[in-house]
Amino acid sequence: MTYRTDKLAGAILAGGLATRYGGAVKGDLDAGGGRTILQRLLAELAAAGIDEVIVSANDPAPYASLGRPVVADLRPGLGPLGGIEAALAHHAGRFDATVLLPCDLPGITAAQIGELAAAFRGGQGRIVVAETGDSSRHPLCSVVHNGLLSDVSAALDAGELSVGRLWHRLGAAAVRFDDETPFFNVNSPQDLAKWHEGIAD
Repeated sequence: MTYRTDKLAGAILAGGLATRYGGAVKGDLDAGGGRTILQRLLAELAAAGIDEVIVSANDPAPYASLGRPVVADLRPGLGPLGGIEAALAHHAGRFDATVLLPCDLPGITAAQIGELAAAFRGGQGRIVVAETGDSSRHPLCSVVHNGLLSDVSAALDAGELSVGRLWHRLGAAAVRFDDETPFFNVNSPQDLAKWHEGIAD
């Protein structure tokens, strides 16, 4: 069965509790260059041609200044897959697929986003996911066809909350990146310090 691949929207997954960061809003952390991580992600998505972007979060207050729709989980408390369900539901009917990014990547650029989008548009699969290092996949850095909404919802119904396992079961195609730096996650104050001390460009 063929499926459309040309119309892509974006979703920044910002609904996590950030327990390792004391509950801080990680998207508001300093990415360098006078921008927060979220501001940088929005700019890089736009540079990659992804202009329609939502923030997936259950509390809209921290994101009001961004001027982007904040979409709450349809059923809160189920982790990133719950946010993905809400994002696909929001974009379904108007876009073919959703580019997913977590809110704690200060270094991903339009180049990597563009490679993921190109792989999806090239028909590599209904899901394409970034892969680095020793076959390490980054399931929240992916492009997912919105037609898979029913599969995501069915997994949640069954109590299957692992995004990586679901993408594997659904046959996700990997897009290989040799440089791991763009996929560096800020999960703690130590990670942010490490980013600013030398990983950052």
